[in-house]
Amino acid sequence: MRAFLRDGDERIVATARSDVRHALLRERLDKRAAARLIPVIGDVSSAGNARTLAARVREAAGDFDVAIPSLGGWWEGEPLLGVAQSTWEAIMREMLETHVFFAQAFVPQLIRRGGTYLAIGGGAALTPIPNAGLVSIAAAAQVMLTRVLARENAGADVLELVVNGPVRTRDSAPFAGSDWIDADDVARVVTELVRTGATTWPAMRGRRPILTMDRSARSARR
Repeated sequence: MRAFLRDGDERIVATARSDVRHALLRERLDKRAAARLIPVIGDVSSAGNARTLAARVREAAGDFDVAIPSLGGWWEGEPLLGVAQSTWEAIMREMLETHVFFAQAFVPQLIRRGGTYLAIGGGAALTPIPNAGLVSIAAAAQVMLTRVLARENAGADVLELVVNGPVRTRDSAPFAGSDWIDADDVARVVTELVRTGATTWPAMRGRRPILTMDRSARSARR
């Protein structure tokens, strides 16, 4: 989000479930960037909520040309055979169903406008992680969701950036390894893909609709 707001002249809609998240974002922006930020409250926890959110975005900012879902979090617990049904259902709702609801609500307008749908996923889609298997399953399903969306909706540019490795953020910085991918680099790749359709990241592989961002010598030097 901040990468788009630091330069350029796009108006950026930031969706959040509360004003608290918007306030935190504004604290990190200069006045020019903050003026281009359009905060919208809502969530995609259900199909109805996602449609309401899309309507609020259109009401606040008009027609949009780009939608970037970055949804879900992390989970670790029991091995797969010991996972309770309630846990399975909760993780699939958070990490997979929300992507379906988001796509159903936002992709139709992108088709009409020839816009870009850019999902962001994690490397768990590519690597089975013991005791975090639900994350791997949901992430792998998200990749297939993107493939299906791209095949069914040729009117929009549908793709997914799979960030293949741990990411250095404000929270993880104290224990991050030297070869972790930096969150600012992820943001840079996303802005490049949206604005130019390509990226200068030196360790990118795959082809649309799935692009995999691997660790590189550049990230290891940080």
